[in-house]
Order: sequence, then structure tokens, then C-alpha cells
Amino acid sequence: MTHRAALIPVFFIAAGTASGCASVPARGGLEDVRKFAEPRAGARVHWDQGRPEDLEAAEAVRRMLADELSQEEAVQIALLNNGSLQATFEELGIAQADLVQAGLLQNPVFGAGIRFPHDPEGSTETDFSISQDLWDLLSRPLRTKLAAAEFEEAKLRVGDAAVNLAAEVRSAYVALQAAEHTHVTLQAVVQAAQAAAELAERQHAAGNINALDLAREQALFQESELEMARGEFEALAERERLNRLMGLPGVPAWKISKNLPGLPGQEPPLEDLEDRALTQRLDLAAARKEVEVLERNLVLVRRGIVPKAELGIEMEHEEGERATGPRAEVGLPLFDRRQGAIARAQAELRQGQRRLVAFETRVRSEVRSARDRLRVTRRMVERYRDDLIPLREKVVAESQKQYNFMLIGVFQLLQDKREEIAAYREYVEAFRDYWTARTDLEKAVGSRLPASQKPAAPQGTRSPHPGGHS
Repeated sequence: MTHRAALIPVFFIAAGTASGCASVPARGGLEDVRKFAEPRAGARVHWDQGRPEDLEAAEAVRRMLADELSQEEAVQIALLNNGSLQATFEELGIAQADLVQAGLLQNPVFGAGIRFPHDPEGSTETDFSISQDLWDLLSRPLRTKLAAAEFEEAKLRVGDAAVNLAAEVRSAYVALQAAEHTHVTLQAVVQAAQAAAELAERQHAAGNINALDLAREQALFQESELEMARGEFEALAERERLNRLMGLPGVPAWKISKNLPGLPGQEPPLEDLEDRALTQRLDLAAARKEVEVLERNLVLVRRGIVPKAELGIEMEHEEGERATGPRAEVGLPLFDRRQGAIARAQAELRQGQRRLVAFETRVRSEVRSARDRLRVTRRMVERYRDDLIPLREKVVAESQKQYNFMLIGVFQLLQDKREEIAAYREYVEAFRDYWTARTDLEKAVGSRLPASQKPAAPQGTRSPHPGGHS
């Protein structure tokens, strides 16, 4: 008996040594997130925890906002400063803390009792015990593996949030550029409509046009002003959206580049993007890791059939004599053999597996949809740039010649000019749709698409560049 009593304190000391010194490291998992998120996002990922290096990140944001803001700078600011992303980063801290906790043993239970005799001549009895949950000790490796898998899942989900934010910022940046271009274009439409309305008033006063023609020109002017107001609202809304994504408070005072990015000379191969997405998507990798978590949870639940198993030592003192020996308690699984818990874990595993299959199907569909939109919108941009815009410019040039020879009236010339401006506006919108589709395809694939070093050259010699309009 003495020998066994000596072994059990050693067990408690060893258990305390193995688990009592564990602590939660700061920024746990950040380097892993950076490893797979930064190449996909195209910018540095940062987790703000109130450290000195966080001040450097804030200073970098101020420097980028001081000058004209490029698209990549907007992405970098968002990854450094977006509040929702920083809140998501705390999932790393939570999962890391759960991993540390899973490796800790439960504290041993100390018990003491005293019994007073009813007989005045009797002696007082005392007993002491200390025990440890044996199942807690045996299940520690399983718990640790389960928590480690959950930690890896958290890393993937945080990385996916960073990649998605970068894609959303790129889309918002181009949308803002297009909205500002459209607003400038609508201002030109208003100027042309105003000139036509003022001329119509003078000609009507001189008796050269009737009241119907005057009302038409005045209505066109009012409609163009309303359209310009809508364009201004859209530009302000897109500006606020980008400001929100970058996590900036207050009224946005920064400026962005006025030039839309050039159309790539050629698209990358689009045939194998579905298979690429299945290996590159971080959210899909997280879904696979979630199934692994459910598998490990089922193993843990199945092995926990014995509801209670405690091992310890007990010492009793009676009439000057002491007795010490081992103490064990084992729950008998007669009624509750965790049937419900096992069935639940099995159902959750099947659910996770089927969700994963559905997710993979959805990923393939998203890639195909984005790829098709990219092809169609590129053809539209090229059609506007190479065909429609040059033709509209030619129409205006020929109308100007005929007007100079008094073969057509000024209203026809102004109408042709309005149609040229409207075509350019549609061209800018198609350009926006192309870059949005390209960003959506990158998001669907889970990685950046390589861009051609040289932009595609326009076929028409007088085609306007997206950055401006002549």
C-alpha cells in the first residue's frame, strides 16, 4: 500500500509540470496567415494588437493617404486598417487560447471530512483525499488534436477574409473611377443640352422653331441635369464605400488616380481555372478542415462512454492511527452510454461532408460564371473602343463639316455630340464591368490572375483612352 500511495503524488506532480506552465502566445498563427494570404491578396497582412509596430502601420496609412491613392495602396490600407478584418483576426486568438486550454488538465480535487463522535469518550475522525479525473488525462491527446485542427481552420478563415477584402477593395476602386468618369461625362452632356435649350429659346423667339421643338430641347436639358445628379450621387456612394472598406472615419478627403487601368493585352489561360480553384480557395480549404474537425470530434465522443473515472489517494486518521491508500471511482455506463451525443456527432459529420461536396460544386460554378462574364465584358470593351467610339467620333466630325456648309442644323450637330458622349459613357461602364468580372474571377479562383505587361492597343486611331475624353 505504501508503494502505491507514493506513486500517485508523483502522478499529480508530473501532470502539473506538463500542463501548468502553458500560456497563450501573442499573435498566434499570424505568420501562417501571412504565408498563404499575402500572395493571394497582393499586400501585407497586419494584426493590430496595440504593439509598437502597430504605430508603424498607422503611419504607413497616413503616408499613403497624403498623396494620390493607387489601387494597390487602397488594398494595403484596407488590410492594415479595416475594423471588421481586425475583429476577424481575433478568431486566431480565440482558437489559440482554445488549443492551449485543450492541453491543460483539470485541477485535482481536494476533499476533507471530519466526524465527531456521539459518545463523549469517542475520538474525532478526520479524512483527506485528492483525486484527478482519469478520463481528462487520457483524452488530452484527442482534445489537443481537435483544438489544433480548429486552430488551422481559423487560420484559413482569417486568411480568406483578408483575400476577400482585397478583392472587394479592388472592385470598389475601379467602380469609383468609373463613377467619377461617368459624372464628368454627364457634365458634358448637360453642357451640350443647355446650349441646345438656350439656342432653341432664341430661335423660338425669332419664330424659326415651333413650341414643340422648344419643349423637346428643354425636356432634354432637364433630363440631362437629373441624370447628372444621379451620377454625382453614385460617385459619392462609391467613394463612401471605398472609404468604409479602408476603415477610414469621417468625410473622405483622399484622391484616387483618374486613369482607369488599361485593358490587358491578352487574358491568361482560362481552361484549368476550376481545378485551380479547388486547390487555391482558402474558404474551401477551411471547409475541408471543418470536416476533419468533425471527424476528430466523433472519435472523442465515442471514446468518452465512461462518464466518470477518477483516481486519487485518501488518508484517514482515527484514534491516533493513520491509513493512506489509493482511491478510484468509475461511473457505470448502464443508462447513459452517450447514444445521443454519438448520433449527433455522426449527423454533424455527414452534414459537413455533404456541405463540402455542395461547396465544391458551387466553387466550380462561380469560376465558370466569372470566366464567362470576363470574356463577354472584354469583347464589349473592345467593341466600344475599336468600333463604336471611332464611328461616333466620325459622325460628329462629318456633322461638323455639314453644319459648316449649312447642310444640317445645329440641333442635329448637338444631337450627334450627345450620342458620342453617351457612347463614351457606356464604354466606361463596360470597362468597369470588365474589371469587376476580372476581380470576381480572381476571387472565385482564390488567387491573382497574371496580367499582361502591355495593355491592348486600340484599333481605332481616334479612340479615347479610359483616362480621358477629347
